[in-house]
Amino acid sequence: MFLIEIACPRGALTADDREELAGEVCRVLVGAEEGVAEETMSRARAMMHVGFRELDSWTTGDGAWKPGRVPPLWVTLTVPEAWRTEMSRTSIGMVRRAVRRLDRSYGWERPEGHLWINVVGIADGSIGMDGKPGTADDVVGRMTAEYRARTDAAHADLPDGVTVDPMCGMRVRLGRGAVTLEHEGRTMGFCAKSCRAAYAREHGLPVPA
Repeated sequence: MFLIEIACPRGALTADDREELAGEVCRVLVGAEEGVAEETMSRARAMMHVGFRELDSWTTGDGAWKPGRVPPLWVTLTVPEAWRTEMSRTSIGMVRRAVRRLDRSYGWERPEGHLWINVVGIADGSIGMDGKPGTADDVVGRMTAEYRARTDAAHADLPDGVTVDPMCGMRVRLGRGAVTLEHEGRTMGFCAKSCRAAYAREHGLPVPA
């Protein structure tokens, strides 16, 4: 779940600019990622939305923005609060790279302070997926439902030291730094703490810190 709003001065970006920037943001955040089940990625792409908001009279402390100058951008990513801390650094960097691609296409040198990318978390119970109050676990469950319905998911041929996240289907290499959980005598590997927490709650296990 990514809800992304990009604010810019009115008239600063063309329709093609907006389309290309939105497409690049989608690509870097939920594009085809190696080792992730396509069923999960397909649902993640469907649950991601990018929109633009043009603002009148955009003004900084140095005065009003003028056409012809590099347009400031203010990007807000809305995600479940349970994911925010873990994903903020990576997501901000990915969106920054997408903006830099736009800047390069125009030869813009973006001034300091002219790009803000803020990640906002929505608390459990206030996530209104499909118009119903839900939780981060509900979002994970919806995103991974198709993959988890496959009966052969747990029997895929894997290299030594590699396991499959039972929630989303991503291949996870076990070892130092891996996100894991012991369950029924097995070491389960997860792509992120959010998937591990959802799995633990689903199976009535203590949620690791």
